[in-house]
Amino acid sequence: MSLCGAGRRTGRIPVVRVLGGVLLLVGGWLLPAPPAQAGDPGTAGVLSLRLGVGARSGAMGETGVAHATDATAVYWNPANLRAAAGTQLGLQHTEYFGLFRQEAFTLSHQTEFGSFGLLLSGFYSDDVDRTELESTGVTFGTFRPYDVVAGLGYALDVAEVSIGVVAKVVYERIDAFSASAGAFDIGVAHDAKIEGLRLAAVVQNLGNTMTLDEEEFDLPRTARLGFSYRPHLASMPGLRRLLTAAEIVLPNDGNGRLHAGAELEVHEDFVVRVGQRFSYDTWGPTFGAGFQRGPLHVDYAFMANDNDFDTTHRFSLRLAYLP
Repeated sequence: MSLCGAGRRTGRIPVVRVLGGVLLLVGGWLLPAPPAQAGDPGTAGVLSLRLGVGARSGAMGETGVAHATDATAVYWNPANLRAAAGTQLGLQHTEYFGLFRQEAFTLSHQTEFGSFGLLLSGFYSDDVDRTELESTGVTFGTFRPYDVVAGLGYALDVAEVSIGVVAKVVYERIDAFSASAGAFDIGVAHDAKIEGLRLAAVVQNLGNTMTLDEEEFDLPRTARLGFSYRPHLASMPGLRRLLTAAEIVLPNDGNGRLHAGAELEVHEDFVVRVGQRFSYDTWGPTFGAGFQRGPLHVDYAFMANDNDFDTTHRFSLRLAYLP
């Protein structure tokens, strides 16, 4: 972003003030957070809310705050809905560690009055044996825990900044116990004066506490600050095939982490992707590819795990009906 251009007063809301307001909001809930080790899973509940949506973002190191400008923007950053042209819908299936599944449906629609988004997501596991603490090797049937999230988003442009919000309903059930809560995300995005550079920030899962089996816990509030950059150099036109992205992820119950990734167009219909999530004990590097034919986009992400569990695989389909 050009600092001179961002701070110039023209009777419109300056970019720096809008971004600064979001950062101030982030700081207000991050400061009281207790220290945590890099691999600490944290103390918040419904951690499935921190699992990304879309194989493209997954292959790029679980980044998306700036570059996810399709229907998955309703998860990553609702402000990006303004950059999702026409009407787009996406379907996703993810398998985590061979034990858990995540399904997601996303929808975006752009109008002259703003952009709208819809998110429906479910996270569940295989059957779990029901046991008692005093018993050893004795089971009492099985149960299947699951989380469900439904969200509705809206975004509009204010001066040179896109602003978006998503209102969500979160429901979790574990055996005979269940809990629900309301939450919302708020994000901003700005195309900088440097061509190809996009800056963005989002605060996710702001909401009230949940109570499950008489135990209260916070939602996994998370702030993401990052950028995406596609070089536009006349002397090196081939660089326009390359997209890079990086973001800082700040949870309310742990230390900040860095996610980074890149996408290279090797053919007009085919791209390859790579990424890395830093300072995790569990998550490793990511790889993937995407294929496009007309309005259909097919993407796959291979997300390595630094443990003894099975590798994570994410598949997604996207249909884009452009004006």
